[in-house]
Amino acid sequence: MPFVHQPEYIPGIPAATITTPTNNTRVENSVFVKGTAQNIGGGQYWLWLALYDYNANRHYPQDGPVAVSSNGQWEMTASFETSGRYDITALAADQNANEILLLYQAASESSGDYPGLPALPSGCVTLASVTVSRT
Repeated sequence: MPFVHQPEYIPGIPAATITTPTNNTRVENSVFVKGTAQNIGGGQYWLWLALYDYNANRHYPQDGPVAVSSNGQWEMTASFETSGRYDITALAADQNANEILLLYQAASESSGDYPGLPALPSGCVTLASVTVSRT
């Protein structure tokens, strides 16, 4: 009998997938990102998407936190500033990390400048990631 590895779902532990786009896809300046999530919300963890730009060596949190439906589905649009290679990452953020990401988002929206972050806040855990190229 062949062994098929499937991500384990552990009750109480955040989990997520990115179903669209798939790994090594070419994208335009924005892309519709879809996935699933479990054990997100409830005041303990929030789901965020961040783009990692390989050229700039910076993380760009997208509008968040991401709303997860009652059946575990989520979707949002991610925007890319320049051409190049990016990781689209689904993150579980604890309360402290969520507050830092919200402050970054508010400051960026207020100034109209999105400088990105040199590192993700502590309290962020990568749950899923795909690499894409913006043409």
